[in-house]
This record gives sequence, structure tokens and C-alpha cells, in this order.
Amino acid sequence: MRVGLVGCGRIGGSAHVAAYLQAGVRVTAVCDYYDERAKRVASRLGAAVEKDAVRLAAREDVDLVDVATPPGTRAELLSALFEVGKPVLAQKPLAYDLATAQRIVDEAASKGVPLAVNQNARWAPTHLALFRWIESGDAGAVYAVHHHNRYREDVDTWYTRHPDYLFLDHGIHYFDLVRLLAQETPSAVSAVSGRRPGQVAASPLLYSVNTRFSSGTAPHVAMTFVNSVPGPSAYDYRLVVDGTRQSAVASLAAVDVYSGGQEKRVVPEGEWVPDGFTGALVSFVRHLRGEGPLPHSGRDHLRTLAVAAAAAKSASLDGEWVDVVQEGFGEARHPTLADHLF
Repeated sequence: MRVGLVGCGRIGGSAHVAAYLQAGVRVTAVCDYYDERAKRVASRLGAAVEKDAVRLAAREDVDLVDVATPPGTRAELLSALFEVGKPVLAQKPLAYDLATAQRIVDEAASKGVPLAVNQNARWAPTHLALFRWIESGDAGAVYAVHHHNRYREDVDTWYTRHPDYLFLDHGIHYFDLVRLLAQETPSAVSAVSGRRPGQVAASPLLYSVNTRFSSGTAPHVAMTFVNSVPGPSAYDYRLVVDGTRQSAVASLAAVDVYSGGQEKRVVPEGEWVPDGFTGALVSFVRHLRGEGPLPHSGRDHLRTLAVAAAAAKSASLDGEWVDVVQEGFGEARHPTLADHLF
């Protein structure tokens, strides 16, 4: 499967390129708003440089288009690419608002264009280790999921200038993960957000989120994010899953499983970057070849975006419970953990 890359910036020029090189994927053409940036990436991949995304997609040696441009202008670009008709893997979120994202997904369906969204956190090695642990039955019934993240993005740049960046762009990874781990989309969320005194970023950099589910079987899910800590020595990432038989705590490097007085550490090979990006790409290619489902479809992404959007709205209302939009997205099979294990 020969790939054309649209967008060679912060993510496209680093994580996407690393994933291609890791997977041995042939990238035949790239394009970017900045010619020099495109040339640098092209030289690493042995690819041609195109000045126009539609021309790139129309090339005979491009089978799949990978879009890694900013969300603010992505809708117009995707609409133009759908006219070419080739499969598209788009970065998340498809758009900053749910209505625009839904229009994108509906347009792809009307044109018969396969559309996947790069929810790459699903394929990060420690997350896959959690999935395998749950699928093995060792966890028992999952009754609680807690996510806690400490990081630093206190910078003034295009993404942190969006008022809901923390929810809709970075945080959408974690809303997506808890949907998978709960095996159900939350029906309502309550969120509060905050700012570090003197922070540079326009977007709030702190949140805490609680969730409600319509069924009586979903686990308790809570999330916190402090995205303004001093530096790497203060970073911390924990995804905690409690089951009736065992509990597990995942960091970005390992998964610790607890059972009674015993503890087992699982250290999977690889890292979120590039392995998570490789997983999203390979899963899409396998689906296009008829070898598996499409767990990260555009329609499934709408359900994750709906949770993130509800959290952002709740935060603007000082934590009022906000219902998550559940209808109007069309049919989408809820992905299972096993869908991601290949």
C-alpha cells in the first residue's frame, strides 16, 4: 500500500514518518504548505514533493492518503480529497466541532471513500497490554477506570490558542481510551477546567472529568489532566483499571498487574510514538485488504468527539452535567478490544 502524506509539520514530519519507516511502508509523495518542510520529509522517505494535496492524491503511485494537517482547515481539504476517491487516514479530531466532523463522515460515505481516524493511543504498547490482560479474563469484570496525566504544553502556538484544545485535541485520546475500556460510550459528563497562574497557553491546561453511563454494567470512569507541570521530572501517566479479579496500572513504559499480595510487571516493546501511529496505519491497511474490521472508522470517531465536546461544554458551565450526543451518526459497530490485537 503506497502512501501519500499531506502535512509535514509537528506530527506528520515526526510521528507519521517514524511509523512509515518502522512498518516499511513506501511513501511515494508528500506535500506541505511550506516547501522546505516538505522537501526535508521527502528526502528522509525517498518521496516526491507535490505542491497540491489533490494532485498528490490523484497520483497513480498513491493508494492511500494520510492527512496530518491542523483541524481548523481539515474539512475543506478532506472534501477535496474525497473527490479523488482514495482511502483517507485523517488525524484527530476530524474537526473542532461535532457538526463539521459529522458532515465530513457523511460526505466520505456518500462518495464511497473509506475513512479512518488516527486515534493512535489505542495501539500504544502499554494500552495494547491492558487490552490483552482484559481479553484474557484475568481482570475479571472491569468495574473502575481512572486516567491521570501530568505533562507540559504551556506554550503559545496554534493548537493551544484554541479554547478547548485540552478537551478536543490532546484530551480526545483519553476520552477515546475510556470508551474502549468501558465498552460503552458515556451518556453524560461533568467536567471542570482550570489554568495555572501566569500560564502562556490560551487554552485551560487542567481538567477533571466524571462520567455517567446509561447501562448499569459500565465501570466507574474518572479522568484528570494537569498539563502545566514544570518539566519532564514531574511528568506522570497512569491508566488504572480495576477488575473483580485483578487490578492493573499502566504507565507509558510498563503495566503493573496486582492480584492479592502478588505483583507482575509487563514491559512491552516499543513506545506510543511510533508504535501507536504504526498500529493505526496497519489496522487501516488490513481492513482495506479485507483482513480485519475498521475499529477507528470516521463514524466511531464521532462518538469519541461527542464525549470530548460534551466535556468542553460542561467545563464552560462550571461542571454541569451535559448529555453526550448519541444519535444522528449513522450505524457504527462499537469497536472491541480484540479488534486492536493483531
